[in-house]
Parts: sequence; structure tokens; C-alpha cells
Amino acid sequence: MKEKKPWKFQVDTYALCGIIHQMMHNTDMEVIKRPSRDGGQINLPNGLLSRELDLMPDLWTELFTKLLNRDACEDDTETLRNIRRSLEFYLYSDCRIMEHLNGLLAKQRVQVNEFLAKQRV
Repeated sequence: MKEKKPWKFQVDTYALCGIIHQMMHNTDMEVIKRPSRDGGQINLPNGLLSRELDLMPDLWTELFTKLLNRDACEDDTETLRNIRRSLEFYLYSDCRIMEHLNGLLAKQRVQVNEFLAKQRV
């Protein structure tokens, strides 16, 4: 869109990447062009993953690379399915990962409840 090229579904996948980035970094996503392996350029978020979310950097790199570099005519359904399968496989591959994520979600739940309690005062 920024490059004035035709687009179809990319606005949805861009928004999904923006939401994921916001959840991971608590900042808006800034997309920059980086060199690709084939000598061209690809769009990727600026910045590195935080240590806590560095659990699966290859999966996040794949997600951002595939979703931020779509052609206008491509349907994202199969790509999204494949990314979902990769994430599920990783999450269920080791029970410690799920325990860690459940701990993070519990911590987040406490923070949200504290925030909401402050808003009611």
C-alpha cells in the first residue's frame, strides 16, 4: 500500500502483524526494507525480539516475512493455516513452553485486573 501497488488481502495480514508486534513489544510496528537472500528486498518489522519472546524467533521471522511480503493476487488462507500449524506444533512440542506461556498469561491477567481496578476509583 505504501508503495502504491495494488492490494487485496494485505491490509488484513498487515493489521495482524501490527497486533502481534504490539503484543510482543508494546509499541507500534515500523516496517523497513531489508536485504533478502535472493538479492532483493523484503519488508520486516524494525527492531529485535525481546528476550522473553525469543522463545521461537524462527517462527516469528517466518510469520512476519510471509505476511508482510504478499503479492496482491495471493490468497492468505493457506499461508495462515501453515503458520498456525507451525505455532501449534512448537507450543505443544514441550510442556515447559506451555507452562511458561500460561505463567505469562496469568501475570498479564493480574496486570489487567489491577489496571481495571484503578479505572473504577
